[in-house]
Amino acid sequence: MAHSNTVLAQRLNVIPRHQFQKTVDQYQADKRTRTLSCWGQFVALLVGQLSGASSLRGLVEQLDVQSRRLYHLGLKPVRKSTLADANQKRSTLVYYMLFFRLLSRLARQKGLREVITQVQLIDSTTISLCQSRYQWAHFRQNKSGVKIHTVYDPNADTPIYFEITDARVSDGRAISQLSVFKGTTYVFDRAYNGGAWLEKLVNEGCLFVGRMKKDMNYKVTKSLPPKGVGVVRDEKIEVCYKTRSYLKGRTLRRVVFHRQQDDKELVFITNDLKRSALAIADLYKQRWQIELFFKWIKQNLKIKQFYGTSENAVKLQVLVAMISYVLLRLIQQGVAPERRLGNVSIRLGSVLMQRMPLLEVFRKPPDLPDDTGQLGLGFG
Repeated sequence: MAHSNTVLAQRLNVIPRHQFQKTVDQYQADKRTRTLSCWGQFVALLVGQLSGASSLRGLVEQLDVQSRRLYHLGLKPVRKSTLADANQKRSTLVYYMLFFRLLSRLARQKGLREVITQVQLIDSTTISLCQSRYQWAHFRQNKSGVKIHTVYDPNADTPIYFEITDARVSDGRAISQLSVFKGTTYVFDRAYNGGAWLEKLVNEGCLFVGRMKKDMNYKVTKSLPPKGVGVVRDEKIEVCYKTRSYLKGRTLRRVVFHRQQDDKELVFITNDLKRSALAIADLYKQRWQIELFFKWIKQNLKIKQFYGTSENAVKLQVLVAMISYVLLRLIQQGVAPERRLGNVSIRLGSVLMQRMPLLEVFRKPPDLPDDTGQLGLGFG
């Protein structure tokens, strides 16, 4: 039967193989490779993400069970040592390129001209690692970890940029080289209050809304009447950095907002002098979407247990997890818009290697429980 009849193969059809191979050749990712191609490695790791395979050994055994169906996916049965070696050595650049190509496809499918909208959310999440096994990622006395620094588009409901570093890299340092877009409003927390970053946004014609650090020096140049429920203060200010003259002479704005649900005062800093104070607070509220995204990928994708201990292996697995997220979004928007992403993930993982139309996966009988778990690989 044609390989396109398997659920996994139908999803892989959204990735043009010739384009993928062109990128592989560009970065010489298959150089000195005898048995496991870059495509084969990607398919294997993708199966691990979508099936929830808990270990490299378990993933290899799952693939071995279905060896007859792997050929049509461009993958041969693979030894554990071969996959481990590829994860340790193969370049991550091919996978970054694949992520951005799929992101463009997602934008086109959703009808967006491009995945750059008026508001972008910036944050990072830390994944804890065992110090004894991941010494290259040591960042505290008894801990190791990596960070996923992310720019998230709340309109497209997907990350549009991310960088993976060890957890020692500060948020401000990681984002310092980010390309920004004129007219876009960037929303972030106190970790991104650095003068060089804020000045870059102003100079590039961007707007920003962030939490203001408690120890930031400033002087009030004008007090505005607070308008809107919860708005305590609305002030025009100039900031004063101790060591350098960042934003010198620039008029910024300080908005104090009282959040009723937890009786907490939030202090925002922004260069947006036109939006109302209440609109500034509402913009910051959108940051919750990126927090939900981090929570979802940690609960539903394989980024807490890793198939290898090297830095390259960890980065590759996180990259394929992000690619899996975009693939799931493509399925959700294309054939299952009424279902939650968690349900799409569960259903897909349960029938990954079965031969059935993709639409059939999401038809009645009624929904499987929309929890955050993963079902088995569902070979049949």
